[in-house]
Amino acid sequence: MHLPHLKISDFNNWKSYYFNYQKTLAESYYIPLLKSNDININANSKVLDVGCGDGGFLTAFSNISKKCDGIEIKEFNWNEKKSPQFIIGDITSKSIKNKLKNKYDILILRDVIEHIKLENKLNFINSIKNYMNDNSRLLITFPPFYSPFGLHQQAFLKLPLKVIPFLGWLPKFIIKSLLYISNQKNKWSDLEEIKDSKMTIRNFKKLIESSDLEICNSERYFIRPSHEIRYGIKTKFANWMRIPIIEEMVISGCTFILKQKS
Repeated sequence: MHLPHLKISDFNNWKSYYFNYQKTLAESYYIPLLKSNDININANSKVLDVGCGDGGFLTAFSNISKKCDGIEIKEFNWNEKKSPQFIIGDITSKSIKNKLKNKYDILILRDVIEHIKLENKLNFINSIKNYMNDNSRLLITFPPFYSPFGLHQQAFLKLPLKVIPFLGWLPKFIIKSLLYISNQKNKWSDLEEIKDSKMTIRNFKKLIESSDLEICNSERYFIRPSHEIRYGIKTKFANWMRIPIIEEMVISGCTFILKQKS
């Protein structure tokens, strides 16, 4: 599979680039992945993207279905919003139920679960389960915490820190000192959120077992599909890697498709 490489220079600004990167990622990789796993996506499919950000990823689904909702904890103030319904709110809140559909066919958590604090993850997943039925499928992706860029430093930080691998392994006080020295101390809250989450593959499996979900399909990558689109480096799969400690270190990303246990 060959994925297109999007260059920032081809867009008017960062917002437009990032929106189209997310849209391209869904169109070129994740929608075909769902279809290859016999998940039907049509005009009547109800889709919910939790932590949808700017909505680029969900917009790709909205080109197929007109029943797409995106929920985000904060307002992103992005300009390129089209047909999906965007809701500002907390999926764990009871009040949000009035704004969402009763059940969804496809639910999406793309690089969101690693932002949720460890002690809140089970409640977060169970809240999402409230919008699933026996036929629903939940797509979850995340970079394992102990992987080279599991702290999201490539997204949050500037050079040189953004290219330093395994930055998340360092104690908090050292990371904060590096941010202070490089004049990026305003980024600490973003990094601390990831560090406190500790979203490892092992922790994810324990979370899924506790929530009575089961895995239908999983993909693991040495190089993620998102990296191929953003940096032009071809996606490399690591589905054979099952050595517990090593996989946490070398796998740059995971994709899981889940359903409720029978």
